[in-house]
Amino acid sequence: MKPTAITIGLSDWTALRGSLFIGDSNENAAVLLCGVAETESLRRLLVRRMVSVPAELYLERHFNHLEVAPAFYNAIVTKCLAEHLTPVIVHSHPGHQDAWYSTSDDHGEKRLLDVLGMLLPGKQPASLVLSEAAATGRILVNGVFQPLSGLRIISTPTVALQFERTENEPGTRDADRFDRQIRAFGADGQRALESTRVAIIGVGGIGSVVAEQLVRAGIRDLLLIDGDTIEESNLSRIFGSTPTDVGANKVDVIARHLQAIGAPTIKKFRSSAIRQSVLLNLRDRDLIFSCVDNDRTRAILNRFSHQYLVPVIDHGTRLDAREGQITAAAGRVTLVGMEFACLRCSHHINSERIRAESMSPGERSALRKEGYLIGIDEPAPAVVSINAVIGGLGATAGLNLIVNLTGGPQPIDQIYDARSGSVFPVAPTHERGCDVCGEQEGVKGLGDFQIVSAYK
Repeated sequence: MKPTAITIGLSDWTALRGSLFIGDSNENAAVLLCGVAETESLRRLLVRRMVSVPAELYLERHFNHLEVAPAFYNAIVTKCLAEHLTPVIVHSHPGHQDAWYSTSDDHGEKRLLDVLGMLLPGKQPASLVLSEAAATGRILVNGVFQPLSGLRIISTPTVALQFERTENEPGTRDADRFDRQIRAFGADGQRALESTRVAIIGVGGIGSVVAEQLVRAGIRDLLLIDGDTIEESNLSRIFGSTPTDVGANKVDVIARHLQAIGAPTIKKFRSSAIRQSVLLNLRDRDLIFSCVDNDRTRAILNRFSHQYLVPVIDHGTRLDAREGQITAAAGRVTLVGMEFACLRCSHHINSERIRAESMSPGERSALRKEGYLIGIDEPAPAVVSINAVIGGLGATAGLNLIVNLTGGPQPIDQIYDARSGSVFPVAPTHERGCDVCGEQEGVKGLGDFQIVSAYK
């Protein structure tokens, strides 16, 4: 049976604990309503929202026992059927450090999970127990409890609670190689890096910089996506490329280079990330780096991040130059996702540009002749040193989500101005009614219920 895990944002996790531990030393209950992301090797329950049990719907509530009125769970079933969600029932064990299931929990949950499973065909409800300092969870399979593999809290840094140990857990294999890093964030931090599954979308001037830094830091599991080939003009910016690589697929060249410096597991797609069939391969990733140069792909990855609760780190550069005169040199790194930023609301993507990028070459050519879409197909100026700065900021932001590299949360949005030598934060914006990040209207945690991209 494939492992099942839960992914929850920090704001929902904080709200859940606030509703369960209210200071009266009695047990409390809630339900997490979740979308599902299911791959061949993993099933993730994605928390869309939390529902507390109203005080009037407790039939009993003591320090070691509680009973909730059937009306509450009837309402939960109705919500799940209407919104195609899966419930995770949760209760607290106040006053304890460890989390475990009591004999009373076994008796009550076996009946409740069985009934919920029958009322929600095709769904597999789960449960969690939270203590003051720990958590554990399980599902019911053919009348037998099976442990959840763990719970991931999206925050800075992301917290991974492992419920079930596996025999082949990755460990720190090269202590000497990573000695200076281990001195910074410890052996546990290095193991966290080695077990993190990363995707890099676009392995050109910025993506190759990010990839090299991640592998040298200890990331071992990479998925690379890029449909382009190496051109002569790429050699000045793509790390790991040589003149003999001109004409070769970028992902093949970068994968060969990364394997030479220490990445044992690399999966490649010689394709575009706008395709739904490619996006589905990102569902098991813990972190995604967007290193693309177009808003259409950014818009799709923005939606994917919110829908599947996978943080995306988006990079962009801008070099304004005319006839050898540079008037602006800047870059941007944005943490994207439900706990972070929405590229649409923060105005980092432009709807008109997305429309233009979605047109066929013939349509774009016709509009250019009419004076529209100026510069849309022209290669943008680029310099390796600017790419390296932005790639370094992005890699640092990503590592900080795993091991708290900088000693605390970084700005969600960072702008680099090369002319002044400044890096400054920008506050993210979330607009009311956004159909990506909106609390009710958005796609948060919907997982496999909706497609992300119309491109097959």
